[in-house]
Amino acid sequence: TDEIYQFKIIDAGEAAAVIDWGTAFEEIINDVDRQASPALIAARFHNMLAEAAICVARHAEIESVALSGGCFQNRYLLERIVRRLAEEGFRPYWHRRVPTNDGGISLGQILAAQMKLTATPPARKKTIKEVTLCV
Repeated sequence: TDEIYQFKIIDAGEAAAVIDWGTAFEEIINDVDRQASPALIAARFHNMLAEAAICVARHAEIESVALSGGCFQNRYLLERIVRRLAEEGFRPYWHRRVPTNDGGISLGQILAAQMKLTATPPARKKTIKEVTLCV
């Protein structure tokens, strides 16, 4: 199914978009009460997350979207978000050779430390006292 639960994006100024999940939770509770299949509820929920990612990316006015975290071990969610982002013109990036959760955090920490240790400090501007004249 391509159905989603409804949600709202609340503009929180320049810094962020806030997602109001209230309507979605009401719809989920209604689906549970009417004994909708768990597969349908799960699909609508994950489809909603994909659409929310698109809305947030649009709000942030970005082109590239990095997907990371343990939730992306869920193949349905990952494939859905990647596909929908691409369909809407975004460039999604996701883990392919490194675990998406705690295992990948260690690698990221090592890479960040390596970059910090090997970074070339910015060149200092010479003051008049440091200028040497060659005669």
